[in-house]
Amino acid sequence: MARRQADAELRRKTVLVVDDEDDVLEIVSEMISQLGYRVKAASSGEAAQLVMSKTPVDLVICDLKMRGIDGFSLAKWVRGHFPHLPLAMMTAFPTDDVKKAVKQKLVDSLLTKPFQLNELQHMVQSLAR
Repeated sequence: MARRQADAELRRKTVLVVDDEDDVLEIVSEMISQLGYRVKAASSGEAAQLVMSKTPVDLVICDLKMRGIDGFSLAKWVRGHFPHLPLAMMTAFPTDDVKKAVKQKLVDSLLTKPFQLNELQHMVQSLAR
């Protein structure tokens, strides 16, 4: 039984959540954790880069507007270093530039804040395959 649990733990996907707002970071991380995923959290684009350089992740969900490295810059860095890594962006302001980034596959999915748990769940499950 313990071996089965250990094997299941190894198969769990890891989601990196990036947001410079502590409350949002905590809430989204907790929501994803409750869905059964391992969660890594980063409070900046710079911290996210550090996490990804040391730890394999299966999905990145980042905020668009952050101090320092913003969501677009982080997305470009991810595509340059991990071209096949699924990447989703969260924003309360889905501008034409954000929609264009999705169409051009800079990001794989867009989650508009505020969102419901089922929206987050659907996105995570579809991207973290």
